[in-house]
Amino acid sequence: MSPPKPPKPFPLPDPTRRRLLRAGAGALALPLLNACDGSSATPDTGTPPGPDTPDCVVPTQTGTRLPRGLHVSWTDDPATTRTLTWFTDGPDDPGTLVQYGPVEDGMSDCEIQAAAFPYGVAGATKATYGVDALTHSATLTALPADRPIRYRVGSETGGWSPTRVLRPAPQDRFSFIHFGDHAQHDASRAVTAATRARDPDFVWIAGDLSYANGDQPLWDSYFDMLEPLAAEIPVMTCPGNHENKDGGGAGYASRVTLPGNGLYYGFDYGNVHFCVSTGGSLLSDVSDTGELLTEIAELEQDLADAARRRANGEIDFIVFVQHYTIWTSCEGRDPFNFSLVLLEENILLRHGVDLLLVGHDHIYERSKPMGAGLPLDIGYVQITQGGGGQSLYELVDYDMAWSAFRTLRHGFTEYVVDGKTIRGTTYSVENEALELLPGGGVEIIDSFEIQARNGTAKAMPLKPARTLEELGREFDLQAVAEHTVRRNRLHDLFEDRTPNY
Repeated sequence: MSPPKPPKPFPLPDPTRRRLLRAGAGALALPLLNACDGSSATPDTGTPPGPDTPDCVVPTQTGTRLPRGLHVSWTDDPATTRTLTWFTDGPDDPGTLVQYGPVEDGMSDCEIQAAAFPYGVAGATKATYGVDALTHSATLTALPADRPIRYRVGSETGGWSPTRVLRPAPQDRFSFIHFGDHAQHDASRAVTAATRARDPDFVWIAGDLSYANGDQPLWDSYFDMLEPLAAEIPVMTCPGNHENKDGGGAGYASRVTLPGNGLYYGFDYGNVHFCVSTGGSLLSDVSDTGELLTEIAELEQDLADAARRRANGEIDFIVFVQHYTIWTSCEGRDPFNFSLVLLEENILLRHGVDLLLVGHDHIYERSKPMGAGLPLDIGYVQITQGGGGQSLYELVDYDMAWSAFRTLRHGFTEYVVDGKTIRGTTYSVENEALELLPGGGVEIIDSFEIQARNGTAKAMPLKPARTLEELGREFDLQAVAEHTVRRNRLHDLFEDRTPNY
């Protein structure tokens, strides 16, 4: 699951350097101009913006192809890189450039917008699925570990975005937020705004992002809604079953930029390894089942390697992210693809996954440490956070032995990773009557802690990765793939009649 290497940044040409010096961008400008690889710059943590100066003028946005739908992710090391993705209308590329530089000490809000940029990087374009537009992406590398970055995207020909600020990516103590099933309703916007207000270091959206369901312009309005959050806080995603309705995932894949192949991937952030799966959500035909089997083999390898590195003390936690639940208390949504559920759960338990983040069922539910539908001390904790904004479902009227807490509220879950502890807090944007709280307010509805495994527990799941041939001796892999295709088709038949699902 190694991601492609991003391009290196380049210093802007001499005329731009001269404009920077004439603009008086600060005493640190000169050393930074010679430190595109991070080798000679002395990072500064920066200070809060100072008061606006009378002679500072924010540039006016002008151009014929202004960037829109700007969102941040990463495709390489989260500590030192950021990948920026945006869209322009029309088939012709007006230019794919990012200009960026440090936020200097005492810069006012106006100066952050108006000052010249010491660095630039060129990116790449591709067609945006289903609309007459282009998707642009570019990666910033060798970013300082402890200093915010200001940037804008676009081109001189098409026009520039407003200048945004990317803060550093802390690796020792950090936070992230998780929700799925986002859509574009009042609750969706409330979740987006409240997530931004919590100011996490990054965000997970666990599938079913736009609910375009084949209507591709809805992706445009979705990224417009997301941009105030996603242009400054990295958003990582996985595909869900509704992404399959847009060309078998082509609509999704043409609009996001993620590690590896962009559909399933793994990376480390601080002391946590994240492993991301499609959960078979994009499988539409039995002729494509080889793709799911290839993914299963790569997930097995990725998690086995993560378990080994955890046993060696390189990381402390393993987190698995996908759209589909493994187990659920959602009415009428019991797993009906047991072949894949049992195979996935076998992999999660074999390699000691600590936390499973999912969506799909429009409820909030937290499990006890579990496995095979029963409490298990060394099992995984599943957090179903399907309350991102789409209409809520119903809960079964009986208790599950593995379930610790469940409710029907729109909201999100925040995770604070602090050394060998993950502290989770789930917030709702609604009251108990499912009315949005005034003024963008939130209520805490659940909290929990997950502790890193001790030495014995870390070593227990340390087992080698199995090949597909070895997995095939334990599981009927062809049946797994065929059952997954059948599950997806049944979902489509049901959801065509109930589009809010």
